[in-house]
Amino acid sequence: MNKNIIFLLLVTLSTTAQQPATIKEYTQSFPTYPFSDPSPLPLLNAVYPYFRYDGFTDKPVDKQWKVVELENQYIRVLILPEIGGKIWTAIERSTGKPFLYYNHTVKFRDVAMRGPWTSGGLESNFGIIGHTPNCATPVDYTTRSNPDGSVSCIIGALDLLSRSYWRMEIRLPKHQALFTTRAYWYNTTPLEQPYYHWMNAGLKAGNDLEFIYPGNRYLGHDGEYADWPVNKTNGKLISWYKNNDFGGYKSYHVFGKYTDFSGAYWHNEDYGMVRYATHDEKAGKKLWIWGLSPQGMIWEHLLTDTDGQYIELQSGRLFNQNTANSTTTPFKHRGFMPYGSDTWEEEWYPVLGTKGFKVANTDGALNVVRNNASITILFSPTHAFTDTLRITLDNKPVYTRAIHFEALQPFTDSVKAGSGHLTATLTNSHLQYDSDPAANNLTRPVDAPKDFDWNTPYGQYIKGIEAIDQKNYTTAETALTTALEKDPNFVPALTAMANLLYRNMRYPEALKTATHALAVNTEDGSANLIYGLANEALGHTIDARDGFDIATLDPATRSAAYTCLARLSLKENDLGRAKNNAEKATLANPLNMEALQIKAVCTRPDNQSTLALIDSLDPLNHFAHFEHSNKALVDGIRNELPDQTYLELAIWYDNNGLPQDALKVLQLAPKTAEIECWIAHLTHQSIDWKTIDPTRAFPFRSETGALLEQDIKTDNHWFLKYQLALIYHDRNRLAEAKQLLDACADNPDYAPFYAFRAQLPGADTLNDLTKARSLDPGWRYQKLLTEYYLKKDSNKQALTIIEPFYQSHPDRNTMGILYAKALLGNNQLQKADKLLAQLQVLPAEGATSAREIYREVKLREASEEIKKKNYKKAKTLIAEAKEYPEHLGSGAPYPADRDTHREDELLKSIQY
Repeated sequence: MNKNIIFLLLVTLSTTAQQPATIKEYTQSFPTYPFSDPSPLPLLNAVYPYFRYDGFTDKPVDKQWKVVELENQYIRVLILPEIGGKIWTAIERSTGKPFLYYNHTVKFRDVAMRGPWTSGGLESNFGIIGHTPNCATPVDYTTRSNPDGSVSCIIGALDLLSRSYWRMEIRLPKHQALFTTRAYWYNTTPLEQPYYHWMNAGLKAGNDLEFIYPGNRYLGHDGEYADWPVNKTNGKLISWYKNNDFGGYKSYHVFGKYTDFSGAYWHNEDYGMVRYATHDEKAGKKLWIWGLSPQGMIWEHLLTDTDGQYIELQSGRLFNQNTANSTTTPFKHRGFMPYGSDTWEEEWYPVLGTKGFKVANTDGALNVVRNNASITILFSPTHAFTDTLRITLDNKPVYTRAIHFEALQPFTDSVKAGSGHLTATLTNSHLQYDSDPAANNLTRPVDAPKDFDWNTPYGQYIKGIEAIDQKNYTTAETALTTALEKDPNFVPALTAMANLLYRNMRYPEALKTATHALAVNTEDGSANLIYGLANEALGHTIDARDGFDIATLDPATRSAAYTCLARLSLKENDLGRAKNNAEKATLANPLNMEALQIKAVCTRPDNQSTLALIDSLDPLNHFAHFEHSNKALVDGIRNELPDQTYLELAIWYDNNGLPQDALKVLQLAPKTAEIECWIAHLTHQSIDWKTIDPTRAFPFRSETGALLEQDIKTDNHWFLKYQLALIYHDRNRLAEAKQLLDACADNPDYAPFYAFRAQLPGADTLNDLTKARSLDPGWRYQKLLTEYYLKKDSNKQALTIIEPFYQSHPDRNTMGILYAKALLGNNQLQKADKLLAQLQVLPAEGATSAREIYREVKLREASEEIKKKNYKKAKTLIAEAKEYPEHLGSGAPYPADRDTHREDELLKSIQY
């Protein structure tokens, strides 16, 4: 070949290799099973103020979804910002294979805390529990091309449950076969908030799939543990998908080795994937499997049309996704510190041609295969680099070679060697495999002390703060009250109780409790911080400053205390002092967004350098957008609940003594009921009740509570009382909530008002539910009234409600299940049986109610036939009772996991 041609080819290849990554936005059509029917009823649980979506369907439509595509010469990443910002898939380009599950159908099912969720790809979860409230709805996002040739899509949302903002940058480098996810999360409140984060990556399931999770145990959600990777009971190697053919759903939080990675490998395809993050940033490594029996496999067709079953590779900040029972184990919850911020990073990449792997880092995945006479080394690089591979056997070198690697070009070599202790090391990459089974084992305890006394003040205090970290404030108050009954001077419990009382807007009690704590230890940082907050809420500015000043001496509360001092000074228009305190806050925590925003206000109009810093940390920051221009703010809000974003920003300005800025923000916002109330407050005008729409008006902020407490003094409108009652209910002030609602009598003409009041202790539930149904004959109020009668064993009355409604709305399957239950309660067995035979149930995760009713109907029918001595028919019905009809939304578990004792007893009772 001509030398000039060769030179041109080399230049072309070199130029191609140096091409930057690309980013583009477009719409793509997916068969979509949409969700609908947002509930007007408040969720009176930890998910408040969010509402549910209750409409699901088995009929698809073609829907155009916005896609953000990142691409380089190695991989392509698709992001759907309208579905929670989920990374919908990631594809290795040379093979065309997804290394994150690619669901070609958007099939929403009732799985998440608010209802809709769809499988596939990689989702980020922040807040109090998975799946995050934003997992199925639009989030804020922006895109950019970076100076180094990489491209980024930044997604994020305001989490109402914790009043925190989460952001995640998805970055694709120009020359590496991986993408990174970098999280930035910050608490905007002066109180500790719940702290939960897990990443959930969907992967294609298959019998050839191996889970590469180094560890020797796995933890459960309750903190229990068992052996990994061999199940001690049945001897199965459960690190292979096919060997999980027992039991039900699987949650393996793999634990016990110090590792930075987890991954999976499809051996038939000689292909895999790696998730990498340093142990300090992601200690939690979970594997989720639906289960291989029909009980789990039913979800294959419930969640996709064409792409088969999947599993989830998950990573978290804590060791396990701990439930309440985990409190009694070493694996407890964690809180998000006042005005705290957090950041971490992970890498995700495909692996080619290594027949599996043993270790991995950002440079690639390394496998070591041994047989009697040789050692084979296989390596899949993520980028081009040169390194030295060294192999030792019983600490003696047997192989040393300098190697140049190219991205996704598998390297293979072998050396003759026998048995013994083996290490294989890429020296510059610091990637090492050690054949010792005990290598990197952890000695961290997994059992709680058997003699720990939970009835001590400390034990009750632990229960209290654990409940706070789960947003279970009622349980927390009970436990902390018990702790203080046992020891009234226990400062940690006094401080936690003061925080809880402050959160519940019981400011005089919070101050009294914090003062008690300081009477024991006047230097306690946390006690001083809450002492300052309670005094500030009551208008005692000097005492508030005193508390915050002393809290700055404690490194744990220093940044938050200086932030509070900066806010006080800003409200007094002392800009120099406010700026000075904000700078001190950022010295203690450089990522303290609250302090940075205060500094930006204090340095107007010359605040561009501070705004640039905020933009660099949080490109989605709505405060910075507004400081730039009104248009930037409006254009930057793309999420499901834009009114809440405007409210949060406006209330921030009002809290900092800038009511005119707050008003400017709200004048740009959609006019919801809460926003109208705030505008009236800021303009010192009366509320125009003709403009107020109460639908899904679910206030939750203390600031709105204070506004409502003021307005009620001069305006007797029922809506104000309803709104304040919702806030009081969320603050565990149930008696006061009921008092407010009772003061409205039966005057409101709004059905959700009565549905809410019906759930309060001491309510006239029947009257309220009847009133709600009379105002709105929709399914929700029919359902609530039917359920009330069934709970009271008033089965005949229940049937008179549900039967006519279902007969005129036979497509409402939720009501069909309830109708079957009412028929069962009235012993109309054959009618119930016929109804259940035709129902098509779309289940919630773990829901089995339809099948339980089905079983009960069959067994009662069998009992009736036995009484008539129709034994053959009875046997048929008993056999049918053991079935799990999939049209009722639940697949059959393995035989060993089925409860058939009632069926067996009935069979024994048959006499010939």
